[in-house]
Amino acid sequence: MAASSAFSQKYMTREGTVKFFSSTPIEDIEATNNQATGLITDEGAFAFRVPVLAFRFEKALMEEHFNENYMESTLHPNGSFEGRITDWNQGLKDGMWHEVTAAGALIVHGVEQARTIPSKLMWNGIGWEIESNFKIAPADHSIPIPKLVRNKIATSLDVQIQAVLNPR
Repeated sequence: MAASSAFSQKYMTREGTVKFFSSTPIEDIEATNNQATGLITDEGAFAFRVPVLAFRFEKALMEEHFNENYMESTLHPNGSFEGRITDWNQGLKDGMWHEVTAAGALIVHGVEQARTIPSKLMWNGIGWEIESNFKIAPADHSIPIPKLVRNKIATSLDVQIQAVLNPR
């Protein structure tokens, strides 16, 4: 992570949770991934990586279609978000939840998009707890949705992230 100082304290997780949900009148689709990795520094720089093949669905066929037809997981094995908490300050270490803004490069399906994502951050006395809810549009990341199933997949997916990052 180029944005962090060599002397900055780093906090890390290998067990972050990413969930997404798509709702249409025809079908609801949801998946969970508990293998997100993340790093945040005492200066507010961060990097998160999500292995696409680690998403789990209720139906095996949905998981297969997600990986082979939509996300092309062998070509694009990871999603990532790297950047900086724009309103970072040491006052965030008061043990309370704070609304913050994460700004950086979101890469999904190999397509990079500059994003500003509202998030919540709390210092738990040891490390950082992070929560975020935002939307991703498959079209913004060139994810192909065949006409045959277009009415089964929402044009915008709800994404939830939760992670606890401890000293590294």
